Amino acid sequence: MKRKLFALPLLFPLMAQAHVQWFVTPDQMKQVSLPQDMVSLWLTLGVLACVFAAILFTRLGSAFSITEKLLCRIPPVSPRIYMSYFMALIAVFLVLILLQGGFLAPNLILPESLLPLGVFIQAAIVICAVFSVSLAGVMVLTTTLMVVLFFPSISINYLFELGAIGIFMVLNGPVISAVDKWLFPDNTAERFWKLSVRILRMGIGLQLVILALVEKLVQPGLGLVFVENYPFYNFFIPLGLEQVTNLHFVYFIGIAELALGAMLMFGIASRLVLVTLAAAFTTTAIIHGLHEILGHLPIFAAAVVLLLECVNQPKNAAAPKKHDKHANPPSTLSLQGA
Repeated sequence: MKRKLFALPLLFPLMAQAHVQWFVTPDQMKQVSLPQDMVSLWLTLGVLACVFAAILFTRLGSAFSITEKLLCRIPPVSPRIYMSYFMALIAVFLVLILLQGGFLAPNLILPESLLPLGVFIQAAIVICAVFSVSLAGVMVLTTTLMVVLFFPSISINYLFELGAIGIFMVLNGPVISAVDKWLFPDNTAERFWKLSVRILRMGIGLQLVILALVEKLVQPGLGLVFVENYPFYNFFIPLGLEQVTNLHFVYFIGIAELALGAMLMFGIASRLVLVTLAAAFTTTAIIHGLHEILGHLPIFAAAVVLLLECVNQPKNAAAPKKHDKHANPPSTLSLQGA
């Protein structure tokens, strides 16, 4: 067991970010408790080792040209391009959810009497975004409150993700909307951009923490049923580590997701965390197909913005000089250490 745990950094869980309740309903949950044994201890130490390695690599990365570019540089991309991409994915997500009869997520199905209201609200967000992204963001926040009212038992799985996306839209409407430019005061774009990216990062990170707790660590029976339905996810067994049972694997996924969410929320090794998340969403999308891609489109939208805008630089790193060819262009709104 000890000899093989060295591979854990290479096997950081690609399934950590799936919403288990898209595949397992609460009535299918098994009543089980997480194991408390040496295997769980080694899994915990393995995840902590990955976290430490990510932090160390990020702090030392600026010493080398290649890693410094990957970890510490913000590309010269205009926020307008970011917002155009972001809103395109949000619009596609809402339209596809409408066509499938869902309400903001594959497992949020409104009662028949409320279906017309759900259709109207989601269609209104898409149409409104053509004229005012900020107003569409207000509508997303309003819809988030509807999720809390209509789905109180599982709303916590979406509350912070949707709330952060809604705030991001509200604050950045002036970037691409002429109407919002007229509504907002001048010279606020850069301040709002930095604030909104920070809120988006913290909201997505906190959502991952909550999913880890709710679906894996507090209610491991949900994750256990999922792994039993898709046993190939427990990659420890093919590696010859039969000691890592499916329940151990649920614990491993839970603490890994908890670590990733906390690191993202507090801005620790942000770019490495986001690369891991991107790998997770891409892998599960390939495995599960359209269902998984559709449900995670808002996360894909947020992840690309955060991946390019959130960087970590050592505190003693020198600020870019005025004529440094690597300095961020003045036309680009950047977020150092966000």
